[in-house]
Amino acid sequence: MKLSHALLAGALALSVAACQPAEPPAPPPASKADAEDCYRKQDYRCAAINYYGYLKLYPNETDTRAIYAIALTKSGQHALSIAQYEMAMNQGAGAYDLFANYAISLDAVGKLDESMKWNRKTLELIPGLVDVRGTLAQQLVRQGKHDEAIKLLQDFDAYLKKNNHPPYFTAQIMTIKDAKATAAAKAG
Repeated sequence: MKLSHALLAGALALSVAACQPAEPPAPPPASKADAEDCYRKQDYRCAAINYYGYLKLYPNETDTRAIYAIALTKSGQHALSIAQYEMAMNQGAGAYDLFANYAISLDAVGKLDESMKWNRKTLELIPGLVDVRGTLAQQLVRQGKHDEAIKLLQDFDAYLKKNNHPPYFTAQIMTIKDAKATAAAKAG
């Protein structure tokens, strides 16, 4: 066979192969059990992928959607998570961890006021969540509301002392007072 015929035959074979329909993309994983296993292992990206596929098949599972939203937050996919939180809450979901993680994602995308609103709602449900309380105090400081942040933390520490527990926020209160003094010195 001549070289030109071999090249022609090869080109013809490639063009026929190009006309063949491409394999459809594999569907996303869709196992709720795998999603739950990934979540337990703190592999939140794996969990989110599996929850996503599962919710394509069962879109009305509100509790699954809520966990999917939290997995998105925990895997750093804040912009994607917000719509999922809102869908879950519009379907009637509501829990302190849903609210707290929604607040984290809202803050991450620059919606500070909304985030603070949901942190406050979380504390209405469970006032003893020190991570949420500490985060809310930091958010207040970012807004220049040092006194409100200090009061938020001091009130909780007073409650702890009244119930024979050591205060929790002593160090954070100290740093906020220092930040307030620094801000006042810069303004004055």
